[in-house]
Amino acid sequence: MNNKEYIENIYNKIKSYKIEGKNADYIPELSKVDEKLYAISIYTVDGETYNYGDYNHKFAFESCSKVFTLALALEKYGTAYLKKKIGEKKSSGNFNSICSVDRIKNHTINSFDNGGAIATTSLLYQPDKKKFTDLIIDNMSDFACKKLSVNNKVYNSEISNSEHNLAIAHLLKSYNKFYGDIDTCLEVYTKQCSVMVSTQDVALMAATLANNGINPKSKKRLVKPENVKYILKQMALNGIYNDNYSWLKNSGVYVKSGVGGIILLVIPGVMGIGIASPPLNKFGNSTKGIQTAKKISLLYKKNKSIKNKKDRKNVTKRNKS
Repeated sequence: MNNKEYIENIYNKIKSYKIEGKNADYIPELSKVDEKLYAISIYTVDGETYNYGDYNHKFAFESCSKVFTLALALEKYGTAYLKKKIGEKKSSGNFNSICSVDRIKNHTINSFDNGGAIATTSLLYQPDKKKFTDLIIDNMSDFACKKLSVNNKVYNSEISNSEHNLAIAHLLKSYNKFYGDIDTCLEVYTKQCSVMVSTQDVALMAATLANNGINPKSKKRLVKPENVKYILKQMALNGIYNDNYSWLKNSGVYVKSGVGGIILLVIPGVMGIGIASPPLNKFGNSTKGIQTAKKISLLYKKNKSIKNKKDRKNVTKRNKS
């Protein structure tokens, strides 16, 4: 069975699973999304593509957007500045914990927990709200090689229920760990999360990181190699919230999730993968998405093992000759 058939089998098997979990209901618009939607897309660093299921459907990017705003901040300021202003600690609390923001010494914690993510967006603050918004969204569009846009229904649903994030932003401001106007930054951050993407878009965006920062479709370098390394480290530590424990060790795959049901996977030097299925598990990650990601990671580990064996055999042959 080739890799394409293997992925197709994964899709057909998991598609038939009983739906477990539920859509994110604290964002009312997300609770309305069809829970039966399910898609897998792959984009290799060589430009090959594979798509299964509802891969043309657009989902809210949500927390997966944090990966690309972090990339933009790193390109502007560099890793040392981000470590100082935001930090790179592994989160021990909930991703939107006010207590963690107050208790932990650097307060922002990292660029994927909500506090650090909003603060990372604030590093790019511009007084002109339109220019600020365009800066953030155009950057994501460069990764997707297409113009991405905000879903106003999702945005309005989120911003009208954003008191928790607003409290976090004010707390960060009190510690001098917020770097722009709070209301403007929270608005732009919420729009960033409300951008709509298909799994095809996600796979290409992830493939750019897999290709060490060069978009495999446009051939443009969007992220410096040292910044890709920093982003992947953050994905390893905090990509799927409190479900992150031992993920990378067991899978060898870098991951970021969003409450819209998206799972973004990066296999360095190989491919980017986008998976979507709205119902979430208790950690806030797509139930079917995580199941799919685990099965795909087994294929990666198998192929890697085969490659390593072949490499060892080739070395042995060269040494004997």
